[in-house]
Amino acid sequence: MGNDGGSISRVKALQIAKADSHDKLQNSESQRFDTASKWSVCRLTSLPLQLPLVSDYQGNIFNKESVLEWLLTPDREDYTADQIRLFAHIKSLKDVVELHNMIPEAPDGGKAALRCDVGDEIWGKSSGSFAYVTDCGHVLPLRMLRQDCPVCNVKCSDSNIIVLNPKPDQLSTLESRMRELRQKGLTHSGKPLKTKKRRAKKGENEVHIVKRRAT
Repeated sequence: MGNDGGSISRVKALQIAKADSHDKLQNSESQRFDTASKWSVCRLTSLPLQLPLVSDYQGNIFNKESVLEWLLTPDREDYTADQIRLFAHIKSLKDVVELHNMIPEAPDGGKAALRCDVGDEIWGKSSGSFAYVTDCGHVLPLRMLRQDCPVCNVKCSDSNIIVLNPKPDQLSTLESRMRELRQKGLTHSGKPLKTKKRRAKKGENEVHIVKRRAT
């Protein structure tokens, strides 16, 4: 009986170890898929990336067509709760920047990918980070964005460089940048936020008219 009990325990231990190993393998495969998909599918719709592309302040990559459809569906009836929660900050085209300097590429006869026209590096294949300048939208390896954009010579700074598909610490920096822009009344693209000043002035005028009539 003791031997039987010991055998059963060993079998259970092996089964648990095998299950743990399988879970770790699945998690590893899932992480690899997530990393690859960020560079190949639209963050909003999960459709394959297709030029023209745009990006928000968080460094997410979208098909421009998908964002236009999003903006043309104000009631969001065609979208899930997660989509609505994650992308509620995209309220107009001012909240995204169109990306440039990207060309289609089919490396070694494989699946279509995107390559930087300057820098010659393929998305999802390079170990380095990619970023763009909000003023011009040119996408380049982050290491190439030091002082000026190599494509158009626009001045680069921490306030206008957005890392694509950022790491957690990089995303935290981008969130801080966006908070500062909102305090200045600016959108991600650097264009001014919509205001209701005209309505306020109209209301003030109506108050003045009422006061004049009262006197």
